[in-house]
Amino acid sequence: MTITQEKIDNLLSKVSINLKKEDYEPQVKQQIKKLAKNVQVKGFRPGMVPEGMVKKMYGNGVLSEELDNLLNEKISGYLSENKIDIIASPIPAEGQTLDIDVYNIQDIDFSYEIGLAPAIDLTYLDNKPTFTKYKIAADDTMIDEEVLRMRQRFASYEYPETVGEKDTLTFTVEELNADGSLKEGGVSTVSSIAADLLKDDAKAKVLALKKQESFEANVFDILDRDREGIAKNILNMNDLSNLDQVADKFRLTLNNITRAVPAEINEEFFQKVYGGAPDAPKTEAELRTSIKQDLEAYFDGQTDSYVVNDLYKGLMDNVDFPLPDAFLKRWITVSNEKPITEEQIAAEYPQFAKQLRWSLIQRKLVAEQNLGITEEEVREKVRANVIQQLYGYGLKNIGEDWVEQFVQKQMADQKVISQTREQLLEDKVLGYVKSKANLNEKSVSLDEFKAIMEKEQQAA
Repeated sequence: MTITQEKIDNLLSKVSINLKKEDYEPQVKQQIKKLAKNVQVKGFRPGMVPEGMVKKMYGNGVLSEELDNLLNEKISGYLSENKIDIIASPIPAEGQTLDIDVYNIQDIDFSYEIGLAPAIDLTYLDNKPTFTKYKIAADDTMIDEEVLRMRQRFASYEYPETVGEKDTLTFTVEELNADGSLKEGGVSTVSSIAADLLKDDAKAKVLALKKQESFEANVFDILDRDREGIAKNILNMNDLSNLDQVADKFRLTLNNITRAVPAEINEEFFQKVYGGAPDAPKTEAELRTSIKQDLEAYFDGQTDSYVVNDLYKGLMDNVDFPLPDAFLKRWITVSNEKPITEEQIAAEYPQFAKQLRWSLIQRKLVAEQNLGITEEEVREKVRANVIQQLYGYGLKNIGEDWVEQFVQKQMADQKVISQTREQLLEDKVLGYVKSKANLNEKSVSLDEFKAIMEKEQQAA
């Protein structure tokens, strides 16, 4: 057996493998003999099928599989032994066919095309590129709003006799005829409406009501919702096929008033919010400080993501290198499980090439900076993700044993492990890139930062 490499250009080579029949014929015979002991053929006892019959029935399939395995083994070994840095898995060279015949085994010549990884110049990072790191401070209004949200979360409820602007109101809603009489077979339901969602005209009428008093209105005009949304959510209609026949006149009778009273900030409140955690705030001042720290940490994460995105764009825009485009387009065609048209490749290739360029930059930085991921780092990241998910469900003090059970379950999922490892590696790469950049801090308001982000998205 011989293997030779022919360089087509700087990013493309052809590797030719010459297999002598003696390189693979013994394995083919051995596999046929093994198959004869296990194959089931009607009329023969297990293990007693003649090898000649097995060879006739399955010989070419066995031959094809052995050749495929051997060729893959040899090309992989050649690339590894010669430390050839490839950009994608090898593909058979164009215009090749393997004419195989188990009764006439011949020497085989087979060639692969290999796309070579390009040289990547990262001196852009050595020049300390400059980026802006925005800083957002949490002001008193933000903190006030967050305190109110926490108090509302643990609100108590009252049922007053008069309507307030923030109350939830329960109405009996009845469809009327044009003359104001009750429409026979019309809509009749009980529905809850938040007073602060009513349009001004309707709100004025509602604020003047007492329990069991009524007013007439077009239900479809009292809220800023479309006709179908009001039909479903206020009139409780499941079938909207006859919606055009529903009248525009209704009587709304006030049945009940529910008022949420935000919780008082006291020891009971802190117990409900923090579950007795030892490091929890104990006073309103401590609560506000804690909220300010949490908000600013969140904002810092948002602005940090902005910087990371800028770093990524800076690398992609300033680290230029060629790709073996023709090879990669053919590689996509050959590697795709489903048929793919030239039009699809033309449309999708730019994004594919962009992702590949980033992958190659990342791979170079990982190798040069010896960036690796340990099993412990994976576990800690999985653990952090689990805790974040639990917090999202409101489970802040679920207990260490429960957290560990969730972590163990996640660690048993290889897909989760792979995705976590990839994310950690990308984070390390971007962290290194960030360390090479010059970051200028700039204080902005939250609204200003949102405007910057919106402008960026529109430009993208």
